[in-house]
Amino acid sequence: MNRESAPMVEYDTAGENIGVLRLHNGRDNMVDHAVFLDLTEFKQWLHHNPFKGLIITGNGRNFSKGANIERIRAYKDCPEILQKELNEGKKILSYIEGLPLITVAAIEGACFGAGLEIALSCNYRLAAEQALFSFPEITLGLLPGFGGTIRLPNLIGQRNAKKLILSGDMITGKEALRLGLVDETTGKREALSKAVDLIEGLAYRYTARQKECFDQIWDQPETDCWPMYEKESRYFTELIKTMDI
Repeated sequence: MNRESAPMVEYDTAGENIGVLRLHNGRDNMVDHAVFLDLTEFKQWLHHNPFKGLIITGNGRNFSKGANIERIRAYKDCPEILQKELNEGKKILSYIEGLPLITVAAIEGACFGAGLEIALSCNYRLAAEQALFSFPEITLGLLPGFGGTIRLPNLIGQRNAKKLILSGDMITGKEALRLGLVDETTGKREALSKAVDLIEGLAYRYTARQKECFDQIWDQPETDCWPMYEKESRYFTELIKTMDI
């Protein structure tokens, strides 16, 4: 196993030619910055490794408990700076979403807020049955600001997405499977190994030439949603001005 370190993330490998991006920031893997990785460094890592798939997971017990609310509060008097940072972070998620690779979020423990929004950028989500999911922003006077208001309805439908976002309720992996938020549930501490199995099970079916064709077809950046992502960032930062701190 090869490991390199970067702020808030670790670059790792698993299985046969599978990249692993680990969220690594304390016990809860809090997202301190919307720009949670260096995009240039990330692109170079992918360029220099012939990966057939990418897994995003959390280091330790949790995938991520979401954004660091104390840091968000610090932007109350300068929300335009956070708005710019959110848009830069969304470029990272859009890049992940458009990768010509099989991408899987392997989820254990808590997957809240910004952490869940990172997971939504993947093709597939595998989660332990007792993993916990939530968009708690509504309880803070905010809304999801990292692409969740767009990606979640696209995945599970507007009706279910509204209920999850507006209630702030916490659901288990089993309920997330029922809603279509995750594709498969696993036993405790099995999400990563199951993600490896999923990628290897899909990737072995095609030839090198077929992969080249798929790469050309799938390597198209998604631009249609970008005005919606920018609007979400603007509304998120407007709500910060009204936060009770």
